[in-house]
Amino acid sequence: MANVLIVDDDADLCELLVTLAVHLGHSGDYATSLKQGLCMLREERYDVVFLDVVLPDGNGLDAIPEIHTLTNAPEIIIITGKGDVEGAELAITSGVWDYVSKPASSEQYLLHMRRVLQFRTEKNASNPKLAHHNIVGNSKPIMRCMDQAAKAAESLVGVLFLGETGTGKELFARAVHDNSDRRTGPFVVVDCAAIPSTLVESTLFGHERGAFTSADKAKTGLVAEADGGTLFLDEVGELPLAMQKTFLRVIQEHTFRPVGGTEELQSDFRLVAATNRDLEALVQAGRFRQDLLYRLQGFVIELPSLRQRGDDLKRLAKYYLNKLAADFGIPPKEVSDDFINALYAYSWPGNVRELFNVLDQVFTSNVEASEFLPIHLPVRLRITAAQVSVHEAQKNRPVFRVIPGSGTKPRTSECSKKFVATVCDPVFQDDIPTLKDFREEFISKAEQSYLKNLLESVDGNMNKAAKYSGLSASRLYALLRKYGIKKKF
Repeated sequence: MANVLIVDDDADLCELLVTLAVHLGHSGDYATSLKQGLCMLREERYDVVFLDVVLPDGNGLDAIPEIHTLTNAPEIIIITGKGDVEGAELAITSGVWDYVSKPASSEQYLLHMRRVLQFRTEKNASNPKLAHHNIVGNSKPIMRCMDQAAKAAESLVGVLFLGETGTGKELFARAVHDNSDRRTGPFVVVDCAAIPSTLVESTLFGHERGAFTSADKAKTGLVAEADGGTLFLDEVGELPLAMQKTFLRVIQEHTFRPVGGTEELQSDFRLVAATNRDLEALVQAGRFRQDLLYRLQGFVIELPSLRQRGDDLKRLAKYYLNKLAADFGIPPKEVSDDFINALYAYSWPGNVRELFNVLDQVFTSNVEASEFLPIHLPVRLRITAAQVSVHEAQKNRPVFRVIPGSGTKPRTSECSKKFVATVCDPVFQDDIPTLKDFREEFISKAEQSYLKNLLESVDGNMNKAAKYSGLSASRLYALLRKYGIKKKF
């Protein structure tokens, strides 16, 4: 299944082309401005872009070079109502797939769409790609998983997704289904962690009327519903041990018997499973059957945590905030760098699911904001960001030192010929400090150096020290105590 984007200020045309894409078994989105279209292209993966030339905020031809730089860049078809020979030449020489003049009939658009998608399919045949517009990111860990999922989709073996909670295991499972030969069949989810142990057998295999006290009518189980499609066992590590042997036979034979039934029924399903548990450890603990684990491990894909995905955090945040803006029917919001930095400071134990939940809260609580700032984030994230900031400041606190022989010429104080004050340019070992931090640190070191040299110059005579320094005796003693300087004379 391919993903098609239409960028045109004619909403009716956009809806028509999306309908045509869906008619061909693909998915489609549209944007009515160049800025919105480019934003969607950066955040999502598209196979084909129908791009208008004259848009409210720019010329579509000017965006072609940027589109070509995108990872797995889509094919571009230019559509315009102001077609001309020079424009067509510029478009083709810029590397677009085709150039279509408006108005055109639905049949013409459909023909172009069929051809470009066929071209795209043949182009990627030797290196299958995962066409799924809800998977956002191009970090190496997530791209590796997408390549693995694309290969798994082309095979017939079962797939096991491993990863922390919230990493997108169900999303990838749906992507495997959508890119497989079973895409037109059902995708049935079994949440093993949510089914009461007393209802597992009935939920999976169904039951006949009167099979137990509350069975007032027959019910079809989830295994039967998955016939011709994909059966997704979410959190398979929570499947009760007593049921694992029975289910192993169902996987092997693709037959089952409803509770209270007397006949074996068949279901042609493909099994995809997922868990955040260590199944090997569960096997060692006697809580998971090893033969079932072997059966599940046809094709294993381990999804990375959000902490391992680098810049994908920023891409995910902007993608989801833009999606929320579209859902609310308002323009996309600006996002400050400080807001993104605060997101990076947090560890995200709930991964992408937790991130999206936080962004839901931020957006709905601050719809009126023109730009999202750290103040809009939940308190726990702001506290974490502040703690990280303090920790980094302490770790990277600049050290000020005088470099001997640095070539800096000392300046001699005019107030006393007995005393030479050396003022050198500071050398910053790490980050450049604020002026306040620099002043406090430099003055502190200067005072200590001054007092030590003062006492040495007057041979420890406190009366002379007070006279030359211009300080009262009490103030001089207070400074010596502050810096722990003792007379040695």
